[in-house]
Order: sequence, then C-alpha cells, then structure tokens
Amino acid sequence: MSQDIIRIRFGQQIYRSITLPMRGTVLVRTGQRLNAGDLIAECSLPEKYLVFDVVNSLKINAKRMEASLTRLVGEQVEAGDMIAQKPGLFSRIFRAPQNGKVISIRDGKVTLALGTKKLQVFAPFPGMVVELVPERGVVLGGSGAVLEGVWGNGSNSHGILVYLGGSEKTPFDQTAISPDLADKIVVMGYCDREELLDAYEKSHIAGLIVSAFAPDLMKKIMLLRIPFISLAGFGEIAIDDFSETMILKMMGQEVFMNANLPDLHTGLKPEVFMPLAQVTNENLFVNENALRVGSKVRLIGKPYSGNVGEVIDLPDEKERFASGLWVYPAVLRRADGEVIRIPVSNIEIIVS
Repeated sequence: MSQDIIRIRFGQQIYRSITLPMRGTVLVRTGQRLNAGDLIAECSLPEKYLVFDVVNSLKINAKRMEASLTRLVGEQVEAGDMIAQKPGLFSRIFRAPQNGKVISIRDGKVTLALGTKKLQVFAPFPGMVVELVPERGVVLGGSGAVLEGVWGNGSNSHGILVYLGGSEKTPFDQTAISPDLADKIVVMGYCDREELLDAYEKSHIAGLIVSAFAPDLMKKIMLLRIPFISLAGFGEIAIDDFSETMILKMMGQEVFMNANLPDLHTGLKPEVFMPLAQVTNENLFVNENALRVGSKVRLIGKPYSGNVGEVIDLPDEKERFASGLWVYPAVLRRADGEVIRIPVSNIEIIVS
C-alpha cells in the first residue's frame, strides 16, 4: 500500500539528480556549492547527420562501391575532403560539406556525422554537490521550502513569486495584467482560457503556476515559451489550503520553478523550491512519508479532487467501493468537517 507524496514543507532537504542523457564530462566536484545556472556537465554531439547514396548518386556498380571510397568508418574528415569518387572521363566526386566523421558505410550509402554542438546541463537551483554521477552529472542537494505539483511542461526558471489568489477562476482581463509582472513567477487559480495564457506569455513573466487547468488547453500549454506547473492537474480545482499556506510563505521571495514532466519511474514531479540560507532542522533525513492517522492528505479522483483533509482511521481490512474493487479504505475528516471513506489509492500525502 503506497501513495504519492506532495511535499509541502518548510525546511525540506531535497536531492535531485542532474545528469546528461549520455556520457560526457562532469565539470564540478563533490562538496562544491553551486548557484542556479552554473554549468554541471557537458558533452559534444554531431550538429547533424548526412546520408549519401554513393551507388545511385555517382552511378556506379554496387560491386565497385568499396573501391570508390577514399575514407573508412571512424575516420575524421574536413570540409572539402573527398569521400567517394567515380573515376573516368566524366568523373563524379562526393566531398564532405563540413568537418565531421564517417560513422557508417552500408547498403551503398555513407553516413557522416557533421559539425559539433554541445549538450549542457545546469544547476536548476542553488545547492551543494553531494555525489558525482561518473561521466553524467551530479546529485545536487539543497534545503528550503518545497511545493510540488502534478504536471509541468518540462521547462524551468526562477524569479520573485507573485500570488494573484487561487480560490476561484481568475477572470480574463488583459488590461489587468500589470507590466510589473515581467520576470515574476505568477501563481493563479483555475485556468480555462487560451487568451489568458497568451496574455501572460506576452507580458514576459518568468513562469506560471495554476491550481488546475482545462484539459483542452494541453496542446497550447506544451507550446508555451514559459515554464508552466499545475498543482492539482486537470479540472476545475481551487488551490488547497495547505498549498496556499506555502505559497504565502514564498510570496515576494525568489523561487526556483522546475516544471518537470512527471516521471512515474523516478518519482520526479514539477516543483517550486525556495532555498534557505542554512539547514534549520538536523532531522531532515527522517522518513515521515508513511500514511498514518493524523496524516494531512489531498484527494484525487471524482468527486473529491483537490479536497484536503486529515486521516482519522485506517481500517485493516479491504472494503468494496462503488467501482467494484476491493481496496483498503481510509476514513478522513475533510477541511469542511465532513467525514468520508475513500480508497487509499485516491490519496496523496502532504508532508507539511
């Protein structure tokens, strides 16, 4: 029996793996303190690939393909170097258009990797390198206030957090979007208007956090040039009390917004992180994530999506719910005082 965990906590120690997708060079050391944006690791990749059909382009017999080549697999080439030639009165030549490397010769074709570009990874928040991942990157640790969401568009940014209120829908009024919001991380309520997203993007905010959004905006959000986080996912859901308390603590402070796409395999979620100057709790590494009586939780699934409450009982035996499934139940007291029974699979624990 396990639940997803929403980390809403002040003084939370966090560790994040910051790595390249392939082997490269790590440029920092264990124990080094990094600022947001510091370069961690990099690797070189081909700028592009070129496949040249030697047999058909040079009009040679496939059996004479090998004899026409002047370079072998693995050889470096410079711009203008001859790669293949058809000799004779009407000579045909294929030359490398730019510096690169021959990476394949097969089926009458030569494949070149041309040019170079660097793939780099940077620190998404200030912290300390607590572990090196050889040839890939690091594990970066930091201490601060953390607010996790449910969905993000894969971008990241940082800036001063501005809270516009999230108990109701934010009405669209482009004239009300202050130019003072430029470079700020904006938090608002439920979003269901494409024109609202356009207006915020044009106002050059650093990022947008919403309580939830209409599913038909997904395509639009994936094309946004600013980071985007939904705290509760999809549907008409207001910001819950626990999240709002943390947002109010972050308001007016510089925060680091990592709008990660959720990853079920690693448990990675989108998050907002406000670093602290120093660790304020020596027991930050204690695991307090088990569901127990007294746990603060947020509910997922209809009809309680976005509701928050406290666990008051955890029966030991499974029960059959309206879905027809036999699952372990939890008895909760919602924020409005109503007591309900709900499957534990519909619970997210809040670490507050």
